[in-house]
Amino acid sequence: MAKIKITLSDKSIQNALEKLAKHKQSLLDNCEQLVSELADMGIEVAQNNVGGFGRYITFEKRIDADKYGCTAIILATETGQIKSQWQTSDGVKTADVSPLLMAEFGSGWRAQPHFDDDRGGQGTFPDQTHAKDPDGWYWRDLEGNLHHSYGITPTMPMYKAYEKIEKNIISKAKEVFKD
Repeated sequence: MAKIKITLSDKSIQNALEKLAKHKQSLLDNCEQLVSELADMGIEVAQNNVGGFGRYITFEKRIDADKYGCTAIILATETGQIKSQWQTSDGVKTADVSPLLMAEFGSGWRAQPHFDDDRGGQGTFPDQTHAKDPDGWYWRDLEGNLHHSYGITPTMPMYKAYEKIEKNIISKAKEVFKD
């Protein structure tokens, strides 16, 4: 950080104030650059971890800068729901499935908690009775063919984005604020 030397003259004090204003703007610009680059890093990780749901999920960043600093938010948006249909003895059943929730949390046995605490847990498909069954379950497609499933393994795009940002925030800040 550069030192600002002043004397007790109008011109020197004015020079110091101008240098401080430039330094303040530089800090604000660096804050915006930092959160923007971190958000971009998170979006790249999230996009690489959507599994088979990539065409249903988009990511974007929103940056809100003001005179006190800067905030960045990563948004994940669904482009639509997936309509799931299967045969039962009562006829065809239908459910709308959230691709974003399936990617983040999965469903069934494969969606065992991935945390050491209570932040996440096993996902379940609507009215699913065998989600926690380690042997999985069977379902019939619309043609009547029998299939076995353990559920959907979560790919956790947002959680993995968070982990990447958390791991790199210090090094990225050092890079951006190197002056």
